[in-house]
Amino acid sequence: MNEIIDKLKTVVFPKRCEICGSVIEFDAVRCSGCTCLPEIQTPICKKCGCKKSECICKKSHRIIHYNEITAPFYYKDTIPTGVLNLKENEMPQLALSHGAYISQAVKDAFGGKTFDFVTFVPMRRHAEMVRGFNQAQLLAKVVSANCSIELADILYKKRRTKMQKRQGMNERFANMYNAFAVKKGVSVNGADILVIDDVKTTGATLSSVAHTLKANGANSVCCAVFAIVK
Repeated sequence: MNEIIDKLKTVVFPKRCEICGSVIEFDAVRCSGCTCLPEIQTPICKKCGCKKSECICKKSHRIIHYNEITAPFYYKDTIPTGVLNLKENEMPQLALSHGAYISQAVKDAFGGKTFDFVTFVPMRRHAEMVRGFNQAQLLAKVVSANCSIELADILYKKRRTKMQKRQGMNERFANMYNAFAVKKGVSVNGADILVIDDVKTTGATLSSVAHTLKANGANSVCCAVFAIVK
């Protein structure tokens, strides 16, 4: 009888892999493709977030405005599927597990730091209304709870930008230049801030966010994402 009930649960409420979102057995946590997925190994480069022996900083001579960045995974294997499923395929529940991995990366990389609050990369209002949520905000909520850092909604995207995935490196930085602003009445003066997003590709978006925060008086800006493009 218990076996029949478990099968019915799987049909009505399919359990999904915590990484990629594919349907798995009811007593499993990850699918076979994600079971042995490697995480980024320490020591890591503080600027690009990659393992030091795999540092990609030399690929770009752009000034990066955030102080440090960390992530649990590289953007490869089944990770892109998980990222896409979270934000495009109606699986916002993946933010719980993805956020948990980001939380652990934050503790490992920034354990000795104290942040005044954690925030997230904002979306344009219309884009967020169409999607129904901002995946970066969902991830930040999990990190806030797991790391006991106050969550603050302090930024807005003040202009429409082109899709980053269709741009080259130089175009990405130009596209995101001066794209964000601090909300009226919000003070970040002297604050040490943690910024959350789902993926870091060139760092253009996060650098633009960090530049905005520092231009408004933030003392430091560290970033954490679920995956880094190497």
